[in-house]
Amino acid sequence: MSDASTTLRKPVMIPEDNPWASRWKLAFAVAGVGALMVGYGATMDPKRFAFSWLFAFAAVMTMALGTIFVVLIQHLTSANWSVTIRRTAEFYARGIWMLPLLFIPIAGNVTTLYPWWDVASDQGHGDHGAAHAQAGEHAEPGHEAHGAAGHGDEGGHEAHEGGHGDHGPEHAYHAAILQKKLVFLDAGGFWWARQLVYFLVFIWLGFWTLGLSKKQDETGDKQLTVQMQRKATYGTILYALSLTFAGFDWIMSLEPNWFSTMFGVRVFASGAVLGWAIVILTAMSLKANGVVGNQINVEHFHDLGKLMFGFLVFWAYISFSEFFLIWYASIPEETIYFHRRWDHPSWQMISVGLVVFKFIVPFYLAMSRNVKRNSSGIVLAAAWVCGMHFVEMYYWVMPYAADNQDLQMGGIEFILDLGSVLCTVGIYLGFVWWRMTKSSVIAVNDPRIQRSLDFVNA
Repeated sequence: MSDASTTLRKPVMIPEDNPWASRWKLAFAVAGVGALMVGYGATMDPKRFAFSWLFAFAAVMTMALGTIFVVLIQHLTSANWSVTIRRTAEFYARGIWMLPLLFIPIAGNVTTLYPWWDVASDQGHGDHGAAHAQAGEHAEPGHEAHGAAGHGDEGGHEAHEGGHGDHGPEHAYHAAILQKKLVFLDAGGFWWARQLVYFLVFIWLGFWTLGLSKKQDETGDKQLTVQMQRKATYGTILYALSLTFAGFDWIMSLEPNWFSTMFGVRVFASGAVLGWAIVILTAMSLKANGVVGNQINVEHFHDLGKLMFGFLVFWAYISFSEFFLIWYASIPEETIYFHRRWDHPSWQMISVGLVVFKFIVPFYLAMSRNVKRNSSGIVLAAAWVCGMHFVEMYYWVMPYAADNQDLQMGGIEFILDLGSVLCTVGIYLGFVWWRMTKSSVIAVNDPRIQRSLDFVNA
């Protein structure tokens, strides 16, 4: 291989007549359709809009964070085999710049989304009685479910109707728990400051992962590889902390009396599986449309398939471990999360469906070596994982959208759910795919590229 500092490889650009050259326009057009649907639905049901948008935002957030992890792990391990596919993940990592824009509707609906928000505001004004009452009120749905499970439907109904009956002590206990959490769940500057920190970290990660790699395309400077590896070390620490606490703030605090020390890991695991799947689908499409030729080949897809499969197993392990520990301890303030998703037939069906279709089906689909080395097979497995990821994000957020806790999928609800997905995903993908037309889709002057081109699976 020639010295990268003196001989530069030619960038691999998307030709103007290639379908990928205009794909970003299609994504933005889809986002426009979604915006019209959301605009109409939000006037009909503002509360549902807030939750639908948060669900879609969570899907995009985990998509962007998952691809950032794909980039970070390549630098941390000094991987040779993945040099030619790394740029694909770098484009999606840069797309995290869209998160602050997509967060605006959430910032404007915090009082609708988070039941602790008004409680924290009241506490800030010294109204501890209101905080206590509201905290107890929010605990009732979980206790209604818990009572139904432990004492039959009638007992659960009585517990719900009699807010000051036998379950009064538990309500007071939950109110006390929430009071302690309000040190963290602060509706004032502390909460907003954390959001700023998250986005600054995310934007910084998206900036250098693509920026330094692009600079190496232009200069061939091998020291940039060393810089990226160094940044990846402390970048991974910042990534893990910001991802974990953002998951607490944006999703776990929807149920302020519930807590799980494993939830941040579950957010990471879901994003990681999706990250590998997104890279597989995009790289395969670039190859099928003649953009990358044999620079990305079956050997690379084989390893991508192994990593997607491995992190799928990790996601299942984390999800089951969280459930098993909560079930075994049977502490009411922990079990309310699963009662909310099990005591109603519609959510019970989705709970079982996630086990079967998010894990068991893709587990057997992607386990075979032959599937990983077959373009149709690995694309099917990756697409399946992507589709089920949206179901999982729906499962995380939408049980809180309706007062009766059952799944609501009427006309307006469907319009808002679908419109939010089309709008957020369309904006994110539109930016990512537009950025792909401006740079080489292969990190052509990485000093290890020849090893990546010559890579053969064991």
